[in-house]
Order: sequence, then C-alpha cells, then structure tokens
Amino acid sequence: MRDRVKGRRLFFISVLFLLLLNFPVLSIFNKGGVVAGVPVLYLYLMLGWLGCIVAIGLFVERKRIRKPKQRA
Repeated sequence: MRDRVKGRRLFFISVLFLLLLNFPVLSIFNKGGVVAGVPVLYLYLMLGWLGCIVAIGLFVERKRIRKPKQRA
C-alpha cells in the first residue's frame, strides 16, 4: 500500500514538472531578458530541472519519522 502511494506522489511530481517545462510556461520566459549574463529562458530551464531532481531526490530519500509511543 505504501509503495502505491509513493508511486502516485512521484507521478504527480513528474506531471507537475512536465507542465512547468512545457511550451506555454516556457514562452513566458522567452522574452530576451538577461540575468547575470545568462538568458532568462536558460536560467529557468536549468533551475527548473535542478528543482525537479532535488524534489524527487528528497521525496525518494525521505524516511518515515515515527513518533515514540507515550505511556499512560
């Protein structure tokens, strides 16, 4: 059951980042601006890709924190 939930969450994260790296959103950043000498579109792509890798990595490596049982 836990693997099924984890799989659904990973699928949701993947679809979210697919949408963020798709044409309509990319066209917003394709305006020719420059930040620190780097075109905004390239900066968005690299930061978006890095964000995707970090988010999936943190989610996969996250360990379940168990609360200690309280005694009555």
